Amino acid sequence: MTGFYSDKTAEYALVPKFAELLAPLGTVVPIAFSGRRENTLLGLESMTGESFRLVAFFARRPKIDKVGSRRIHGTIYERFFWVSHQAALMGVPTFCGISLTNNIFDQARAQSLWFDITELPRREDQNFICDVNENLQLERFCGQIQPAERATIQARVLEGLTFDWKEATDIMATLPGIADMYPQPRFGFHSHNWRLRPVYFAIRIT
Repeated sequence: MTGFYSDKTAEYALVPKFAELLAPLGTVVPIAFSGRRENTLLGLESMTGESFRLVAFFARRPKIDKVGSRRIHGTIYERFFWVSHQAALMGVPTFCGISLTNNIFDQARAQSLWFDITELPRREDQNFICDVNENLQLERFCGQIQPAERATIQARVLEGLTFDWKEATDIMATLPGIADMYPQPRFGFHSHNWRLRPVYFAIRIT
């Protein structure tokens, strides 16, 4: 199977959709945490007295075996489950998402699937296959791991801890370093895959 765009490109399409899914829970902001802006003194002071929930998210890119295929393949690697376990210990749920598209320009209209990997003690990669119709909507799903419904995702987020902004930014700063400590690395230092950097969603509780 071959991918036809990067995980970063997948993020650009999936993040707005996932933010919309989380919107009923509060005011949602996706964050590419830099460690030099969100947790500055000014940044911390601007959120004094506020409470937040935090979500970690990984975008996955679809793969196909031929042009125009209606069979979409996806993988959630075991190292993502390592990160989700560490995040859960901090009170942060973790999700993955994928667009069921067979070309880069139809990401917006294609159905997206979401996976709650917060409490899945997986020890191996999870592969799945999605058969889609001509409108890129799911017709059949095959895989051990199963997609999560909107209500289930929202309930999971509500089960997570709440934080002040200092606590939230400390977690965002800490989790990538823990992710780099993945005990069974499969990629070398120079691989573009060697570091795991989730997108964060901060949800201000109203």
